Amino acid sequence: MRLSDSEIEQFNNDGYLIKRKLIDMALLNDLRNQVKIQLQLRLPPFELEAEVGYPKAPESVAAEGGLTIRRLLLAFSRDTSFREWAKNKVVKNILQQLLDSADVYLVQSHHNCIMTKQPQYSSQTGWHRDIRYWKFSDDLLINSWLAMGDENNANGCLKVLPGSHELKVANDMVDKDLFLNQQHPQAKAWLDAAVDVELSAGDVLFFHAGLFHAANNNQTDQAKFSLVNSYHGAGNFPLENSKSTSYEEILI
Repeated sequence: MRLSDSEIEQFNNDGYLIKRKLIDMALLNDLRNQVKIQLQLRLPPFELEAEVGYPKAPESVAAEGGLTIRRLLLAFSRDTSFREWAKNKVVKNILQQLLDSADVYLVQSHHNCIMTKQPQYSSQTGWHRDIRYWKFSDDLLINSWLAMGDENNANGCLKVLPGSHELKVANDMVDKDLFLNQQHPQAKAWLDAAVDVELSAGDVLFFHAGLFHAANNNQTDQAKFSLVNSYHGAGNFPLENSKSTSYEEILI
């Protein structure tokens, strides 16, 4: 799939690009079925909403809803359908153009997961950059976010601050956990320009790992599932002795 010059320019300027109906529907159905099965069986490893302590999450594992799964981790190793999507040729081709690199590597140490937002017990995620805890020689990594169903503000779609991947952040503009301080004088103009990334089933959002993004909790009665992978190009590798080297990277 050849991206237009305007699409590449949009990604470079805004830090994100949406491609509609990018996945084969048969594969999407396989992925959905696997997610439902693995959530029902509670196949580890996974992360609980109560473990992150974000707003709206259950207060503890012992509280009502405390066992609600937030993320199914290590998606690539869970099933052939996840591996097929992670190495999808169209996705690879798009990433080659956005990364300006013939070689594209899948990161297993970060993301590589199924994000879930369950009714009642899902949390709100504050404004943050994914690269806040990642350790690479360069910040140019791209996340692919596959919507398994419709995503909108009501069920907790991603929100982004266009262009914020280029923002030089002062120390007092983020808190100790590197979430954006929304009361900071410089934050208002950025927050006023926030965009809800509404997606339909099969749409894919590609976004720079340095882009500020957030999400509300799910206020509907239906669960929302998204498959998230992270990639980088040649010459950009995880720093030794960091969490970014926890798992082997895969050349796709």
